[in-house]
Amino acid sequence: MRVTIRDIAEAANVSRGTVDRALHNRPGVSLEVAEKVMEIARKMNYEPDMTARVLANKRYKKKIGILLCSEGNPFFDEVILGIKDALKEVEPFGVQGVIKKIKGFNLGQQLEAIDELVKEQIAGLVITPVNAPEIAQKIRELEEQNIPVATINTNITSDIEHFLYVGCNYVKSGNVAGGFLGLLSNGCREHLAIVTGSRMAMAQVQRIEGIQDVLQKEYPNITVDAVLENEDDDEESYRIMKKLLEENKDITMVCFGSAGVRGGLQAIKDVNYGRRIRIVTYDLTEVVRENLESGVVLATVCQEPYQQGYSGVNLLARYLAYHTKPEKRTVETQIFVLTKYNL
Repeated sequence: MRVTIRDIAEAANVSRGTVDRALHNRPGVSLEVAEKVMEIARKMNYEPDMTARVLANKRYKKKIGILLCSEGNPFFDEVILGIKDALKEVEPFGVQGVIKKIKGFNLGQQLEAIDELVKEQIAGLVITPVNAPEIAQKIRELEEQNIPVATINTNITSDIEHFLYVGCNYVKSGNVAGGFLGLLSNGCREHLAIVTGSRMAMAQVQRIEGIQDVLQKEYPNITVDAVLENEDDDEESYRIMKKLLEENKDITMVCFGSAGVRGGLQAIKDVNYGRRIRIVTYDLTEVVRENLESGVVLATVCQEPYQQGYSGVNLLARYLAYHTKPEKRTVETQIFVLTKYNL
């Protein structure tokens, strides 16, 4: 027999109106009562009338704030495509999204953007967080205000519990790149430069840790001569790479772990001192694809950016619309390697 709102109200010893408000996340119910109603509904295997739910949500629209460190970074094109597809799917259920973008992992800009989204009365937040205590505190405050936070693409190093993380295991993805570089070396002495975007992004720090861990344990023939930050900017990437190559003619390998690949590759081409540099990148942007096909880049490590954007928004929206929690707080996307032979 189908469980009704009346059945839940009798079991919880509250009115049907209270149950309806709790199930639809509407005001007028204390958090304690709402949690009690939701728990009873779960135990009774309550299945809401989808038609009624859609009509109700159209009257009570919920807004998701989406904040990305994506300005000028082509990697996020696929992430944003996934976000937009997810928003199209959940729009009939009363969930909308507003996207804000900042350039790089700028703490001040991100704090300001979060405050702007909160003023727009968002019901949830999807964010690529700057890895800083101030952002961790903001996320903690939002969760305490019953505004769930989903981090995508990169997480935050804190013991705070937030709603969800969707992204790859970046230490593992670093291990993959490190292992590939090790195989390329064939036991010969090599000098590696790693180019990252910003140490304010947890994902990029973990990639470096993963690369260095594999090299230290399995390929001591490879020395990491430099770890450079380019702020995900092509001009800065060109400048720091050109300077490095002019000052250090021992470099034989380069790993680009962020955006700014076009500028860095141009510097390598411009500073030609007679040795071919083996290049490994991350992700499959247009410039990486072009250089894979031409053989300039030997391999790239990928992480399903579309799925990161899609799942982060979809899972948060389902929670806001139906109170359906994901099975796990961490959803890991797949890591795989592309070369010109399996594009």
